[in-house]
Amino acid sequence: MSSVVRNGETRLYEALFQLAQSISGHDDLQGLCRGLATSLKPVIDVDYLGLALYDQPQHLLRLHAITGISVDLNHAIMSAAADDNPAGWVWQNQQPVVIPDLALECRWSDFVSKVRGSDCDALMMFPLTSGSRRLGVLAFGKQNSYEPGDAELAFLSRVASESAVTLDAHLMQQELRRQRDRLQVLLSITNAFVSKLAPDQLFSAMSSELQKLLDHDVAAITLCNESGQLELHAFRFIGDAQYEVPQEPVSPEGLPSGEALRTGKPVVVQESDWVRFPSPILQQWRDAGLKSACCVPLITKKGAIGTLELARRSEHAFTEDEVNLCVQVAGQVAIVVENALAYRELARMKEKLATEKLYLEAEIRFDQNLTNMIGDSPAFRALLKSAQVVAPTDATVLVLGETGTGKELIARAIHDMSGRSARSFVKVNCPAIPATLLESELFGHEKGAFTGASGQKIGRFELADHGTLFLDEVGEIPLELQSKLLRAIQEQEFERLGGNRTIRVDIRVIAATNRNLKAMVEEGKFRSDLYYRLHVFPLEVPPLRERKPDIPLLVRYFAQKYAQRMNRKIDSIPAAALEELSNYEWPGNIRELQNVIERSVIVTQGPVLQVSTQEFRSVSGVLPVRCSRLSTDERATIVLALRESNGVVGGPNGAAARLGLKRTTLQSRMRKLKIGKEYR
Repeated sequence: MSSVVRNGETRLYEALFQLAQSISGHDDLQGLCRGLATSLKPVIDVDYLGLALYDQPQHLLRLHAITGISVDLNHAIMSAAADDNPAGWVWQNQQPVVIPDLALECRWSDFVSKVRGSDCDALMMFPLTSGSRRLGVLAFGKQNSYEPGDAELAFLSRVASESAVTLDAHLMQQELRRQRDRLQVLLSITNAFVSKLAPDQLFSAMSSELQKLLDHDVAAITLCNESGQLELHAFRFIGDAQYEVPQEPVSPEGLPSGEALRTGKPVVVQESDWVRFPSPILQQWRDAGLKSACCVPLITKKGAIGTLELARRSEHAFTEDEVNLCVQVAGQVAIVVENALAYRELARMKEKLATEKLYLEAEIRFDQNLTNMIGDSPAFRALLKSAQVVAPTDATVLVLGETGTGKELIARAIHDMSGRSARSFVKVNCPAIPATLLESELFGHEKGAFTGASGQKIGRFELADHGTLFLDEVGEIPLELQSKLLRAIQEQEFERLGGNRTIRVDIRVIAATNRNLKAMVEEGKFRSDLYYRLHVFPLEVPPLRERKPDIPLLVRYFAQKYAQRMNRKIDSIPAAALEELSNYEWPGNIRELQNVIERSVIVTQGPVLQVSTQEFRSVSGVLPVRCSRLSTDERATIVLALRESNGVVGGPNGAAARLGLKRTTLQSRMRKLKIGKEYR
């Protein structure tokens, strides 16, 4: 036997026995290779020994262990095809390759030049095959040229066969341990998910369990919001890594997340690949020392709803096995996130329905006729025609008219004739809500947003989602709140007070006012952009004095309504009373008429309505002042009413009644306009 195999046949079998014992005692491939070299050294005169295993998904032979040469195993990859390296030829043909002198070898020139650069002049490669399983290639090298004889080749083939059997058992045990560890981690993550941990503790527990099998320095969960941007919902740094966490939603464009969401597949990024993703967030990752990342989409029945992100400072790219583990964990995370979102939506809907119930109950208790529209005058028919034209659209409507003309009634009619009639009609009486609370009433607030905010509150905008929002007396909204109102109307999105989550809604806005908004814009008391956003389709509600033919119809309607409510029987209304009522100017419009008829029903003792017409006559015999919206020239209108009432503010003939205002309201406006005693 030649110099490669020493000391005869007995030593050969002893070496094979020691070989089996040595390599079976190692768990890692590098240790197995060292044990193999140690066992063969007494009987085989070789300088280098290498072990390459087949990577089926990549169709590559990957060098896992070597002795005698310093090699970066992460880059020692050979194609399993037979056309560019001898290892591939051996794996394909299951035959050994012997190259006695690499300097004379003409095949596989690139491979040969790299090996010769490591001071290796002779090379022998043998297939590692266990049964029908092709495991890889076992290689022996010498520093000097050498051509083995038949005995050496037979012995080395025997060594490769024995090594393959042991290696196959080792790989199977390694795979079983890996599967066991993976199942244990997945079970631990599942147990964490079904626990009652807080969300931040839950994610930390998941990341800690995952760290046992998959090294990472950063873990994050992002979710897509309604506008398609990514919001960070969970984040964890491990160790001393430093990174500025984005607080605002970011666009997925130019990020691995965007590609993962678009394709529905994991995206693995190494430092050299990051040029593919131009987002500045990736540069922040690099500045934090992160060099490789894995982004896995969270897939549910509705598609991709977000991503699970892992990154590490190590240059080692995420392997296919690690990516597969990430996919399994992402599947669990997707279920948990989907359930959490569904629970949050159910809680939101429950709260919304409860709020809506209270709101509707309050509306039912509100003692007004808001379901029937009475009138047949030309002015009223023209108003209804305009309302019918705009109702099917989603255009913003601005209802203009004096106080008491029925602006809310018109707004409700538009809602009832629209495609949103099955959804909520939500009213906001702007002047009735203190300015400090109006923002919370409109947009809602989060717990702790301000002193006294003990819980979350849903605002009227959110309550009116898919319905109609009616802003009554919109001219009373404070100037500082108008910009946020404009954005909410224009963009159909807002944030609750104290919150950072953008809430999108689909609402139709109808606003009403008895003030001259255009004049307020010129005076700097109302934003011009908000005015033009509301002034899409203006509707002028005519005052009752311009609807004289409708007065008898309204009188009869209100008389029957209150008679039925008070269990009275009224059969007729005197013609003289109807004439007096029709000739009156009605500064308080329909609201004033309604109140007059209610009082008349109260005092009526028989079947004929008793209407006191004395209160409709001016003390001076002059007709009361016509109230063309106070805001046109508010001061002059009030002064004229005071002069005609001889300075009397209250009472049936006072200035407040002539203007259709409450006495206290008129007094407040007089103080504001500095109207003194000289007019009283």
